[in-house]
Amino acid sequence: MKKWAILLALTMMTTVVLSACGTKSETKEENGSSASGNKEVVELKFTAWGDVSSNPAEAKLAEEFNKTHDNIKVKFEPVPGDGYGTKLTTSLAAGQAPDVFLIGEGDFYKYVDKGVVEPLDDHLAKDSAFKTDIFQQDLLNMGRIHDKLYYLPKDFNPLSLWYNKSMFDEAGIPYPSNDWTWDDLTATAKKLTAKDASGKYTKFGFNATKWEYPIYTYLWSNGASIANEDGSKAEGFMNSDKTIAALQKYVDMSIGADKVSPTPQDTETMGGDSSMFMTNKLAMMVTGRWVKSDLDKSDVKYGTALIPKGADGERAGIIAAAGWAINANSKNKEAAYELVKFLSGTEAQKLRSEEGKVLPATVAELDEVKKTEVADQPVIEMMNFAKKPVTMVSSNGPIFVEEFTKALEKILLKKSTVQDALNEAAKTIDSKVK
Repeated sequence: MKKWAILLALTMMTTVVLSACGTKSETKEENGSSASGNKEVVELKFTAWGDVSSNPAEAKLAEEFNKTHDNIKVKFEPVPGDGYGTKLTTSLAAGQAPDVFLIGEGDFYKYVDKGVVEPLDDHLAKDSAFKTDIFQQDLLNMGRIHDKLYYLPKDFNPLSLWYNKSMFDEAGIPYPSNDWTWDDLTATAKKLTAKDASGKYTKFGFNATKWEYPIYTYLWSNGASIANEDGSKAEGFMNSDKTIAALQKYVDMSIGADKVSPTPQDTETMGGDSSMFMTNKLAMMVTGRWVKSDLDKSDVKYGTALIPKGADGERAGIIAAAGWAINANSKNKEAAYELVKFLSGTEAQKLRSEEGKVLPATVAELDEVKKTEVADQPVIEMMNFAKKPVTMVSSNGPIFVEEFTKALEKILLKKSTVQDALNEAAKTIDSKVK
């Protein structure tokens, strides 16, 4: 008993001493300031895909933010390689994710539905100095889900047709025009496809990639789609007569008797579509402006054009974009909001657009790019034809993409006909959606 009494007395004395020390020096007030008047420094982390070398603007913006915000210190921690989504999801589930993170438009719904993204509406309502009308409203509204705004736009990239001028010049063929239909593209691609003496393909006229975004533009321009308007039904859309016919023509470009496109395996063997394009082995591809910086470093002569129209004269495009989000479980949401504003703001948009990889999401800055941009004017013009993929209109989007991708792989590997693969996919999707 005597020992316990002594221990209790010592514990109480220690508590009193520590309390007194805390009162003298480090007592914090409600506004985050200490009794001495110094504000507490909040530390934040933010992330994006790629490494520092592929995100020079973000690294520089982190430095600028720290210079202009005495009470917030940010650290940029990008994720290199292809594991960004997996690592982010894992860190969010473990409660260890950065305070601010970048999300691609195809995953906007997914992360909101996981409950890991902080709505921005209340923050914006309290901030009279920051106006969202600086942004192109279509891009801003991409981040509005279930009547709440969750993302502020970082940048955007409309897909367009990119062509290798040297290959066209060598073949004596006129460059693609904005009046082209997909049939015009296929006919021209056939002239630009070549084999060696052994029958091995050495050059391809077009890349009918298995990436779903270019495929969507082909389907849409031919009056087809893999889903209904609100992304709730696949039956009658993914396996409609129009979709089956359009996808058959698309895949025939790479696996048909008169192929004009590499298969995915061909593309991988030959170093990827950008490498093939820069080494005069690929004449045309539908992609985004992110290829521009690599193309400009090479000797390739290239041009851009609008994505071709369908047989009925319809043209369709798609926008790849990215948005900054606040971690819903961040302990410093107000500070994180300041960072998101900065990363999406005017100066950040200017800095990124100077690199030439992306287009600014703000109205004034895009207008400046339009004044000076000549070669890639069709890229900007494709904004006028952009449509939303199923992942941008429904929480069911990932289900559609997963099953459509499986169907496409079966078709390209000749394990199933287009009709059978799409019928099976449509049935599976509707079952999962229900």
